[in-house]
Amino acid sequence: MAEVGKVIACEGDQVKLVLKRREACGKCRACTAGLTEKEMEMKARNLCGASVGDNVEVFIEQTNFLKAVIIMYGIPMVMFLAGVIIGYYGGQYLGMSNPNIAAIVLGVVLTAATYVIIHLNEDKWSNGEFLPSAVKIASPDDENKE
Repeated sequence: MAEVGKVIACEGDQVKLVLKRREACGKCRACTAGLTEKEMEMKARNLCGASVGDNVEVFIEQTNFLKAVIIMYGIPMVMFLAGVIIGYYGGQYLGMSNPNIAAIVLGVVLTAATYVIIHLNEDKWSNGEFLPSAVKIASPDDENKE
């Protein structure tokens, strides 16, 4: 998956980029309800020797992208379902009149805990395999292509 971004800072062997949200995240409406085109900042390995002001093509391997999607969406979903199942049957075991409440609460708590754990480990992943790469310097026209 490749996108074009503009280099706004160089930090050692990495660059800080500004990208416009499109393609994979552009139509999901999860951030700011998808009503406006927003920019996002990210870091990438500087494999092309880019400097501040350059437009670069940013690439992340498909397998790493899928791993990141599983971490961000798959694991929390599994934890939510586990919380619902454990909460429901645990509530029944404890003799609750409405075990659905325990199911919902435990599902939400486990999901929130999963996102907290993911967020706390973000620094560990930010310089590893999930870090995109700036692979080539692109022309200014490439940034505006859809």
